[in-house]
Amino acid sequence: MKYNELPTQAPYNLPSENRIDPKELDRIVFENFTDSSQSGDVVKSLDGVDLYRQSRDIFMAKYLDTETTHYIRDSASFLSGYGPDVAAGSGPINPPMQSGRKAVKTVKKGLQALPEGLIGQFLQASDKHSFYYNRHLKAIRRSINGSYILTFQPTRTTAGVTTDIKERPVITACAKKVLLSIPRLALEYLDWEGLRQDTVRDYLKHSMKEIHASKIYFGYDNAWWRNITMATNYAVSITPLRQTYDFGVSKKTSKGVLNTGYSDGDTRIWREAQSFDELVPGIGDNSIAMTNVSVYLARKYYAEILNVTYVPEPNSAVMVVWDQYPIGASWSPRAPGYKSDEVESRMIKPSTSDDVYITSNVFSSSEHYEWIQGGMEIVEKVLKRL
Repeated sequence: MKYNELPTQAPYNLPSENRIDPKELDRIVFENFTDSSQSGDVVKSLDGVDLYRQSRDIFMAKYLDTETTHYIRDSASFLSGYGPDVAAGSGPINPPMQSGRKAVKTVKKGLQALPEGLIGQFLQASDKHSFYYNRHLKAIRRSINGSYILTFQPTRTTAGVTTDIKERPVITACAKKVLLSIPRLALEYLDWEGLRQDTVRDYLKHSMKEIHASKIYFGYDNAWWRNITMATNYAVSITPLRQTYDFGVSKKTSKGVLNTGYSDGDTRIWREAQSFDELVPGIGDNSIAMTNVSVYLARKYYAEILNVTYVPEPNSAVMVVWDQYPIGASWSPRAPGYKSDEVESRMIKPSTSDDVYITSNVFSSSEHYEWIQGGMEIVEKVLKRL
């Protein structure tokens, strides 16, 4: 089915008033069953319970029948906003999308050019600036004179896989102030007294929920999928691929890239498929190389989605699964029972007596907290405190 056919053809026993576009229905549900304060910063469900205190599933169960709940959930591109451990307040009320495509600005040299460009500017700004990589921050200690001793374990990156070099001695560095722009899971493993206070520990471990995700890309000499009967730029399915995208074709070589799968939530099948069998050709980076098993499964599910009997072997195949240390997750939505402004206020500087700041986006209270924009906004807030 196409998205515009869902209201009339979706196999759900829906009340007639709910047979509308699922994204529009989702917005209407929030408008009809919530109340906002005059300032708009406090949202409650009609029974008077703060939205941030309850999960999305609980909120939907109060006001919708089971069929409508599943209709909204199953048609969503991402599943993370509907999990039992995610706060209902995590899902902003957005106006319906307008038809037509918006202009999109791209980075000609790729997104990697952004961090590389920022580091370049930092190094050029002063001869005193320096940058080191392949060092794993293990611990922070405060010395008698008030400075901080940072302990690093040297690491090695081979074909994209980074591991500690345990035979190498640790490296220490001195700092007057420390800015930590590292993921939540890496913070949890960091040995620092400022993260051991009860409230901080609670926020660190429980205020956010880690959502695992995976992306699969196939490279081909030509975009064969554009010539089949059910050709589409985008599809959502209930297979482990979840979402698929036509990722584009080179104007110079006619080679095509297929984003075969983009899933969130349960990634165990892909982690298991990556754990055995031989690696297939990729791009020379073993950290994202696929195995024969994972490629076979992705081809099988993609064939089911487009109702074809055969999906060609890709010339190259890569996959990323965000579910392990140090990244831990692809993004982290808010958990029920935690006020985002209170969490951010405490976690931006966990210890009142230490000049140690957290500048990652994880604990941002802004609407962009799940994106790198949230990290940039936190950086701006930290700079005002320095």
